[in-house]
Amino acid sequence: MLRIILDYYRDPIVNMAVDEAIHRYRTMVDFDTLRIYMWRPSGVSIGRSQDIHDTLYLECIWRYGYLPVVRPTGGGALLHMEDGEVTYSVVLGSGHPIFDLDVQTSSMEIVKGVYNALSILGVEADISGEFRSRGEPLCYFRRGSSDILIKGMKISGSAQMRDGNALLQHGTLLTKFIPEIWSCVIKDVDVNSIRDRVVSLSDLGIKTSVKEIYNALVEGFLEVFGGDFFYGSLLPEEVEIVDELIKKKYLPWLERVKGQ
Repeated sequence: MLRIILDYYRDPIVNMAVDEAIHRYRTMVDFDTLRIYMWRPSGVSIGRSQDIHDTLYLECIWRYGYLPVVRPTGGGALLHMEDGEVTYSVVLGSGHPIFDLDVQTSSMEIVKGVYNALSILGVEADISGEFRSRGEPLCYFRRGSSDILIKGMKISGSAQMRDGNALLQHGTLLTKFIPEIWSCVIKDVDVNSIRDRVVSLSDLGIKTSVKEIYNALVEGFLEVFGGDFFYGSLLPEEVEIVDELIKKKYLPWLERVKGQ
């Protein structure tokens, strides 16, 4: 059984706390979860092993009114613009067949949902299938097996974490891309290099509404997971975990960053 949560704009800290809470609570429910969401204000996320001062230009982030946040997953830094990205997260329990696959293979299976959605929107894309990350600070400069490419340019990346009970994978679908802003907020990102390696729906001339993108993603992921599904929202117990994560993990981290 798959629960589908159609969120819209949420604060970056809330977004990451929600994804983490759903993952933590998975053993207490008998369904998996697909969540689709956006960001407001825009966020700049870093992987859990990255150092924010080595990775981001905080003065530029504050100037734009963005919020930095650490993802519970790994990977490189990302700018999540409120009018430039639709994000998905998938939480699967250990009983799901995809959970039995290794990280690279399972990531590729899950991201077929985005690949299918792009096909529905009339976009011809490829799944990388190749893993050769070199540790670049920017996620879109890293090459992962689950990257979705259009003529070699990346339009979607993902990151996964797992324990013995469940996996969490979340990823992006770029709808608009302004390389100058990415270069301003993330270190070691050359404007020309990122322009040549990253693409968005807008760059492709795809004019579609957020609702159409959401519908395409739902349809695309249902092709991957199949079976029964229902539209739902967070359970009260999950909301409690979100509140605890925000108070004890995410807000204290943000306050430390602001104070440095």
